[in-house]
Amino acid sequence: MRWYQRLFWRIFGAVWLVSMLGILMSLAVYQEIADKNERAGFQKERVEILAKQIINDIEQGREPREPYSRHMRIWILDEESGRVLYGERRRAPRNAVDIEVESYSGREYQILFQPAADTVLVERMLGFLLSVQAIWLLLVSLLSSLLLTWLIVRPINALSAHVKSVHDNENLAARADLKLSTRTDELGALAREIDQMAEYVERTLNAQEYLLRDVSHELRAPLARLQASAGLAEQKLGEDDKLVVRINTECARLEKLISELLLLSRQQVAQVNQQPVPLKPLLQELVEDARMLDPAREIGADLNAVGDSMRFAAEPLSRIVNNLLANAVKHSGESAKVGLKAISASDQLKVEVFDDGVGVPPELLNQLGQPFKRGANSGGYGLGLSICQRAAHQVGGDVRFANRESGGFSATLFLPLK
Repeated sequence: MRWYQRLFWRIFGAVWLVSMLGILMSLAVYQEIADKNERAGFQKERVEILAKQIINDIEQGREPREPYSRHMRIWILDEESGRVLYGERRRAPRNAVDIEVESYSGREYQILFQPAADTVLVERMLGFLLSVQAIWLLLVSLLSSLLLTWLIVRPINALSAHVKSVHDNENLAARADLKLSTRTDELGALAREIDQMAEYVERTLNAQEYLLRDVSHELRAPLARLQASAGLAEQKLGEDDKLVVRINTECARLEKLISELLLLSRQQVAQVNQQPVPLKPLLQELVEDARMLDPAREIGADLNAVGDSMRFAAEPLSRIVNNLLANAVKHSGESAKVGLKAISASDQLKVEVFDDGVGVPPELLNQLGQPFKRGANSGGYGLGLSICQRAAHQVGGDVRFANRESGGFSATLFLPLK
């Protein structure tokens, strides 16, 4: 965001310009009215003096003198007869000023004159704008606008920083500053609403976590009894009996589902401090573990962009990459090839797990990583990618899912190295 796009400068600019223009225009109008009245009185005095001199010339039979300025036009009428004694042939304009003048001989005359146009208005306005009064008003309006804008934007910035802290630290228990939440204006009400929203989200997530944990624990007991009953049935019917094989398969699926639910519910924000291990051997070991899941499948690894001296904490990297490789092996198809590519930069580790299978429907891409969100034919429970996503977020990383242009699916892990 550029500086001029910030709310502070927008509010400040609007308040300052409006106040400054309003003050300057008001003062300019008032000064113009005062100057106009002063100029009108000055012109009236000049016209009276000139008219008396012209009337005196007419009464003495001499040629009347011309006005001092070509822009000043006057008409002299006899008060008794109304006859025009001096002036242009055309009638006086409607905006002509009407005054009465008494000549030196004591006779009354009617004088009409058209006020001269003000030709120095721009110069006078420019002089006013550069005056000490205008500069003082500019400074006063500048300081008042800065103060008003600061009073408005400061609590908004504090509220924004609070929301960002809650998001970045994933700490829904954090609340807005007491000075902000106890305000009695709209910003205080907004801070309290945000705190209430965070409290509601925290309660909802905690309830979901408790539910997953409780359900998982409650399923352990009937699963254990079911496995014991399957063992008794196996002794009576034999290991190769179709019914026994089916029961054992379903028990294994339930065991895996419960394990994933427990793992999802136990993931915490705080991570145990671990001693970093060499990164390249760790990734090679994870690829070898994936090959053991399906020895007939081709699983490649490109670790050339990883430095030999690069070290990294084993958790949560092992957990995430294991899940991503297992997901690719299980859901990409029997003949699909699976690959892993790692790149280490100065501040980020990038690990991509990809395959050349059928990919994922585009409408499901944005939902992957959410619990129980899975493809129609995936055969899983939709918890593996959710575990990966949450584990990455806990250490400031991210997992992004996409369909490859050449065909297949890719999951890319981004982890900060610091």
